Amino acid sequence: MGFIGKLICVSALWLPILSAQSVARHKAKVQSPQVASFEQKTNKLVNRFNTCGRTLVDSVIELAYEYQVPMAIEYADREATTRPINLEFHNKSLRGMVEAIVKQDQQYRVSFSNGVVDIFSPRAREDRSNLLNKVLKDFSVTEMETREADFQLFCAVAQAAGSQGCGGSLAVGQWEPFRITLHLQNARTYEILNAIVAQNGSAIWTVTASNLASFPQSSGLWYIYPLQEPFKSVVSDRLVRMPQ
Repeated sequence: MGFIGKLICVSALWLPILSAQSVARHKAKVQSPQVASFEQKTNKLVNRFNTCGRTLVDSVIELAYEYQVPMAIEYADREATTRPINLEFHNKSLRGMVEAIVKQDQQYRVSFSNGVVDIFSPRAREDRSNLLNKVLKDFSVTEMETREADFQLFCAVAQAAGSQGCGGSLAVGQWEPFRITLHLQNARTYEILNAIVAQNGSAIWTVTASNLASFPQSSGLWYIYPLQEPFKSVVSDRLVRMPQ
């Protein structure tokens, strides 16, 4: 093989590597501001916070709205929505406060990854009948407004669950003009919801049904709400009224 031929072969070998590096750098540029903002919010020290007899659920919702942190509440039992807790924090990070609050109920765990504070029940995640654990082989949305992306997910889960139709699962509200773009494969429903909320950057999603094995056509299994003050009481009230 001549010199020119060798040069072409070497160039061909390098092209995929350079292309992959270019994509990786592009992704880093897109994702890093969101990740940095989330980490900054969750690690920032708060001078003082008191749960003031709020429930576990009300306390974490208060923190989500006050500090504008994307959040997920995958599970809500009677104790977490009715039992008051009294905790006082001084110079504690938001992450530390949420962890301490969640520890008040042994049913719960919390993770801080992929740009969302995710509060969940390990037992519920192990339940194969729980539709939030339903795996979708392929889910894609491109440049969709948050409510539209959520509606697409709702319909995809309904179809996967064998339902004949789907209805709105969204809270009516004003969303920022930011568009959601996702392409996820073999992802669970709750993982896709987390991704939508994380990309939005100013939203919270909560479970709205205690029987996560059924698919109520009128209200769905979840709601995504904006992190805007008028919705804070709506989120709490909906969880309290949820039948157990």
